[in-house]
Formats: sequence, C-alpha cells, structure tokens
Amino acid sequence: MVTAMELRSFKVRAADDHVRVVTGDTSGDSGTDLLGAHAQAVISAAAPLFEELSARVGAELRALSYNGDDDALRVAPTPGSTFDPSALTIRGEDLAPHVPALKTIARAILGELRAMAGDSRGPAPSGDRKEDATTEDGSKDWEALYRRGFTGWELSRPAPPLASYFEASPPAGSRTLIVGCGRGNEARLLAGLGAKVTAIDIAPTAIEQAKAIASPHPIEYREADVFKLRGEPPAFDLVIEHTCFCAIDPARRDDFVAAVADALVPGGALVGLFFAHGREGGPPFTVTEEELRARFSPAFEIEHLAVAGNSVITRRGDELLARFVRR
Repeated sequence: MVTAMELRSFKVRAADDHVRVVTGDTSGDSGTDLLGAHAQAVISAAAPLFEELSARVGAELRALSYNGDDDALRVAPTPGSTFDPSALTIRGEDLAPHVPALKTIARAILGELRAMAGDSRGPAPSGDRKEDATTEDGSKDWEALYRRGFTGWELSRPAPPLASYFEASPPAGSRTLIVGCGRGNEARLLAGLGAKVTAIDIAPTAIEQAKAIASPHPIEYREADVFKLRGEPPAFDLVIEHTCFCAIDPARRDDFVAAVADALVPGGALVGLFFAHGREGGPPFTVTEEELRARFSPAFEIEHLAVAGNSVITRRGDELLARFVRR
C-alpha cells in the first residue's frame, strides 16, 4: 500500500468494531476496511463525537460518517430509536463546530493506514542508507519517501483552495513556477488554465511520477532545488507554493523568500497555501500569519492573507491562502 493519499470519506461503525475508509490518489479512489486494533484506535478517537452527536439527535448512535464530496457529516441511530430526523445530516455552518473532532478522527485513520502500510517515517527495514527517510543532518530525505510511497502529504487532486482561486482568476499566459511540485497536481491545474508551467522538485522520483501522469497541456518538469533560484534573472510572472514552505527547515525561511523574490519579475505574484496547524515539530513545520507578514513584507506587498475557506477536512482551518506581489 502506498500512503500518498487523500481521505475522501469514512464511516465509523462503533457497534461493529469496523471502520470503512475511502482514500484517493492520482490513480483514483480505493476503499479500505479497518478492523481489530486498527478500528478500535479510530473508534476511541471518535468516542467524544459519538457522545456529543447522540445528545444532539436524542438517541444512541450505531455509526457516523463523513463525505468530503458534499462536505457532510451523517449519523445513524440504533434501530428502534426515536430521534430528530433533521439532525441526521450536518453540513454548512452547522458542521463547523464539529470540524476539530472530525480532524481528530481523520488523523487517527491516516495514522492507522500508515501503520498498516509499514510507514514509520524512519529508516527502511533494510537499513540501506539510500532508503533512509532522514538524512545525516536530520532533515527529511524526500527522494527516499517518494521511492517508498510514504507521501501522505500528497492529495489526489489540486488543493481545493488553490483550485477555487485559479478557476475564478485563470492565469492564462502567465509564466508560472511551481516549487516543490510533487506529483504535479497544481502543475496540471495551472497548465489546463492556460499558464506556461515550469514545475520543480528536489526529489527525482517525484518528477518521474509527475511526468508519468498524462496531461493534455505542456508542462516543463525539472529536478531542481528552490534555494538555487537565488541570483538567477527573474523569469516568472507567478510562483505557486503548496507544502514546500512547511517542509523546509524554518531556519531557511528567509532564504526561501529571497529565492522566490529572485524568481519573480517586479509585479509578479506568489500565490501560496501555507500550513498553520499550530503543532510543535515537523515537517510539516507550522507558520503563523504574523510570521508570514514579517518575512515576506520587505520584498512583497501583502494583497491577501487569510484562512482558506474550503480546505480538505484534515487541514480545515489550518491553511492560509496568500497572494503576495513582488515589489
């Protein structure tokens, strides 16, 4: 099993010790059943939400489910219960109070899926240094993680906040650079909207896998280090950031800002989706709105910086959508 996945939906059946999960990656959606200890770990994470929703519905629940396609939480009372039918489906503004609990369940599910796949994010069982997930200086070896398929940060599609932004403001004709492109989800999105796309990643396997996914529109993929953009003549109107800034050592964040600024022509824009999860450690390393303003303001005008509105459930409320314009 490859743990490059997006959690698309799940159903927790506490009474049956069963959890049904649908995940997606670039090859499509697939279902997995969690049983035994794996199911119990998720059911334990879901217990507070079961209790809260039982009180809301007025009946004991046998199952709860979340579907990302319509962003709805649903509950199923035990047979023979009397209950409020209007409380069985929760969406929109009514869903917001339950998002923290849903994220807790979702993280538990992803943790169990990774455990089932043998993804410990540590050295490979063989002990082969080339396969280690951590380099000698303690940083992540992204190439090793891509080769082993341990890329749980990858979604099965472009990040929804970026997709919504660019579908409303197509970048047709823009010379666009995507840093840390991974398997190319955003590259294909932008190319399809008329941008002239160059997509780079430090991991050769990520570039190989991105190239292997068909695109009807031309994309230039390159194995390259974002920091080596510094000092090169400005060549791009637009830079896209998603899961690159949070992956680098925070001590190098000013270098990242300088590299992106060097890549953009004056008046060019950085559009980014920054991870502000607030947890210690990493990667992904968290960031705050205040830090982004402080680091980017010397070289960029901050046109927009706010919590993204339609992130996937595992990142809901934790992503900052930004548009910074090169001074």
